Amino acid sequence: MLAGFGAGLAGGLFGVGGGIILVPMLTAYFALSQHEAHGTSLAAIGATAVAGLVVYGLAGNVAWWPAGLLALASLPAANLGARLAARTSRERLTLAFAVFIVVVALRILWRAPAGSAEHALTGVPGVLASLGAGAAVGLLSGFMGVGGGIIAVPALTLLFGMSQQMAQGTSLALILVTAPFGALEHHRQGNVATRLLPGLAIGALLGAPLASLAAQRLPQQGLARGFAVFLLANAARMVWVSLRAPRAR
Repeated sequence: MLAGFGAGLAGGLFGVGGGIILVPMLTAYFALSQHEAHGTSLAAIGATAVAGLVVYGLAGNVAWWPAGLLALASLPAANLGARLAARTSRERLTLAFAVFIVVVALRILWRAPAGSAEHALTGVPGVLASLGAGAAVGLLSGFMGVGGGIIAVPALTLLFGMSQQMAQGTSLALILVTAPFGALEHHRQGNVATRLLPGLAIGALLGAPLASLAAQRLPQQGLARGFAVFLLANAARMVWVSLRAPRAR
């Protein structure tokens, strides 16, 4: 429950799945393999997405139509990304992706996006942009093994002018669709520790609404800069895991 609570706090506050909190806990304290940790995390963060999405939705901070299009395009792209990952050495690409995240985080810290209730994902151009962004999010998420929120939120704020709160709410709607599909695939491969799910889900259901309520009350630019720090933490973790991974000989 404590592990789920921590993941729920991260998910609700920043509009992500909370895997950066949950996966290390599952490997370190619950002795799961890396694959089991990813699968179990995906199965648990659905609770984070549901609980957080209710709060963001009631506050009017979810762009429902773009979220549906993002999810529609991300599902096949995530499967393609996962298949490509199985055939590719990901060490250098992981480091490159970490550098990309650092650049995005520094851009937000330098000049946080102003954001507004209006955004560019409207009309026919908005539909096409949503589908393209969803495909990119799904491909990178499946290939790099990261949650879609860490890619979707900065894309929605920096490229399409969404407020930080609306981008995070829209990201949770996306995760609510994509996470169960990923979890089902992991479950078919035996990589979901179902015995842990009730406690993780209960903890997430408690933590996500609290953090989501706090996110609605934080100033736009302060929340954006907090998200940038979260990105830097993700980048540091990717580099650490990549450097510690055994080298192929």
